[in-house]
Amino acid sequence: MDTTFGDRLMYIGGEFVGSEHGEWMESVNPSTEEVHGRVPAGTVEDVNRAVAAAKAAQAEWGAKSVFERGALMRELAAAIRASEKDVVPMEAADTGNTIASLGNDIVLVAGYVDFMAGLGTEIKGESVPATPQNIHFTMREPFGVVGRIVPFNHPFLFAGAHLAAPLMAGNAVVLKSPDQSPLSATVMAEICHRVLPPGVVNIVSGQGIVVGDAIVRHPDVQRIGFTGSIPTGMAIQRAAAEVAVKHISLELGGKNPFIVFPDADVETVANAAVGGMNFAWAGQSCGSTSRLMVHESLYDAVVD
Repeated sequence: MDTTFGDRLMYIGGEFVGSEHGEWMESVNPSTEEVHGRVPAGTVEDVNRAVAAAKAAQAEWGAKSVFERGALMRELAAAIRASEKDVVPMEAADTGNTIASLGNDIVLVAGYVDFMAGLGTEIKGESVPATPQNIHFTMREPFGVVGRIVPFNHPFLFAGAHLAAPLMAGNAVVLKSPDQSPLSATVMAEICHRVLPPGVVNIVSGQGIVVGDAIVRHPDVQRIGFTGSIPTGMAIQRAAAEVAVKHISLELGGKNPFIVFPDADVETVANAAVGGMNFAWAGQSCGSTSRLMVHESLYDAVVD
């Protein structure tokens, strides 16, 4: 299995480009601790270019019917399914996740994109009879440019999942790939390049403190989605509030308890506790068990 992936590029305005300053970030294989690829170290200027490209492309994309967007989204899902042989070796080397498990990530994200493609006809407003002479009604419109910042543990899965809903709703997207595992997002960029109009999806690599902060603070980015740690989520809220009132969705880390009651089967508990550590995902999964609370009557048996 080839685990050397060379220099990859960002995707801005339908073009594969390097950083404005020509600098690079190294991606390290966690199993060998060797550099196995590089991506551009994006800058504020790169984010500005990406947002400008997204803003320019959004009007035409948003004007398409939900049936046109849905057809392209289904084509995107099919291309994601076909990418498994390219994505899985890269993702395994970049994250430390197991090859056997990563195939399911491809299935999940393709299915999610397909699901969102079918929701276009559900983008509906409401009609409210206000008086005998008046009816109030609402319309749902795209935000315009949406910013997405994805985590390191399932980068390809989250890249596709974070793109699907805003694209189906008629938005253009600027997505930041994770610092620690940025390579597979470049494959997502190649897929988007083949399927979607230029500028509708833009993928920028770089440090969160530079690229992520620039996306959050950009005045033309009206909506932000982030998956990651609580401190970073709080920093995103603060940074966005300093610029404007923005719509923000945060999926943040937590402490997942595994509570064992005295009537539990010891063998089942032991197997579930090990499974909850998520070794197939290098222990790096938001659903991993982080607290095991066992009733005192079972403690010794479970530990043994």
